[in-house]
Amino acid sequence: MRPASLRRVILIQAVEKSDGEGELLPDAVRNDATREAARSLTRESSPAEQDRFFSNRAEILADHLVSHRPSLASAVTMPHRFRYLAGLLLAGAAILGWSTQALGAEKLVNILSFPLLGILAWNLFIYVADLIHSVAEARHRGKDEDEPSAGLLTRAAESVEKLPAAFRPEREAPETPASLRQALAEFQRRWRRLFEPVTVRRIRAVLHLSAALLAIAAVAGMYAKGAANEYRAYWESTFFTPGALQSLLGTLFGPASLLSGIEVPDVAPLHRTAQSPDVVGENAAHWIHLYALTIGLFVVLPRLVLGTWHTIGARRRESAIDPRQLPGTGLYFDRLLAEALGTALRTGAVAYCHQLSPTAEGSLQRTLERELGVPVKFDWQPVLRLGDEDEAPDRLVRQAEGDLPAHLVLCFDFSVTPEQETHGELIRDLRKALGEVESETRLHVCLDAEGFDETRRNLPDFPQRREDRLGAWRTIAGPVREEVRVFPPGE
Repeated sequence: MRPASLRRVILIQAVEKSDGEGELLPDAVRNDATREAARSLTRESSPAEQDRFFSNRAEILADHLVSHRPSLASAVTMPHRFRYLAGLLLAGAAILGWSTQALGAEKLVNILSFPLLGILAWNLFIYVADLIHSVAEARHRGKDEDEPSAGLLTRAAESVEKLPAAFRPEREAPETPASLRQALAEFQRRWRRLFEPVTVRRIRAVLHLSAALLAIAAVAGMYAKGAANEYRAYWESTFFTPGALQSLLGTLFGPASLLSGIEVPDVAPLHRTAQSPDVVGENAAHWIHLYALTIGLFVVLPRLVLGTWHTIGARRRESAIDPRQLPGTGLYFDRLLAEALGTALRTGAVAYCHQLSPTAEGSLQRTLERELGVPVKFDWQPVLRLGDEDEAPDRLVRQAEGDLPAHLVLCFDFSVTPEQETHGELIRDLRKALGEVESETRLHVCLDAEGFDETRRNLPDFPQRREDRLGAWRTIAGPVREEVRVFPPGE
């Protein structure tokens, strides 16, 4: 999935999760978008075709959001900060390299004080650090993390990928709906988790390419200055003797000498000492060629290779991004496919101190299918007995975290008077457990009214009794009160 499409999918997913009331995206708009995007979708569609469906649907809904809130356009589109950062780094490297006094300000070149010697040492350090980081990354890959690892490049990537200032949760205007603030915060967290590793790779690639460009510009500047001036090479040192220096330079310039056929000049005649302060050295052309080739071999070429490798790695990691790999988010996509294709959606179900009759079970299925707009297939769990309330969250949620259904139905007997200490506590514990595992599973409290209706249907105040009992259940259900429904529906 392309980054722009992925960004819209993650944003719309966050909005739909937080916008339970349909304030930002009404249900009719969502359903129309699903139908429009699913025109070419079949049950035999490939994963790529399914991704195209998710992308098209998200684009339709994103357009709806932007049309009603134009300021959201900058949050929907991909940020361009990385382009600016890359351009600034590359331009700065070229300018810095060209202006470097690689040959010194004077026309005499001390072969031991070439700034390029420091470039070689620094790049060797970078190669070792890059190798250590790559090994650590390979060992860490595949482990589940709640947050990306800390580090300078990670913080830089976070700055590159963060929302525009106007849409960061802490900057939102008071009149912004709470659901939108929550959606933007969730979107930022999930987008960072998915895309930040890609941005880190890209930054590393740009840094390597900038270092290569700096070295190329420094060498080019060295040749440009040498073309207009005659530079003379000499050396002086407190510690080196001519023999020791000849050995060192022979090792340092050996590969360049072998490649170019230029012999490493004899350094003895170039030695300036207190006894021979008038040594003017020799023409520095051979030294410049050896330095340039050495920089090319040990700086430019490795940096270009590393930059290309990180660029390819970023693209591979980007193409491998699957938003369904985030904890619980796969259920969101399962629901969308079920709605689009009309396939049965696996739904967990468990009853508390109650056994549904086949008639009641059929009524529950019809009620839920009418509510969700898709066929459902119940996966019934053993009945929860009185006293099972404490272990229910582990049994139904935490132990099945990787295989949770899209919906979880908790059934109660409508005839029973609801109690906060038992029924209310069970509902709250299940809702809390689903939140702890970051599940997209929706909890439904369904009330079997078969027995209640049979015994009270002929009472004159039956409708009011039914409404009062439903109100009592919704009161103890707390935040999931809108997911509380009675089956069969009242007449």
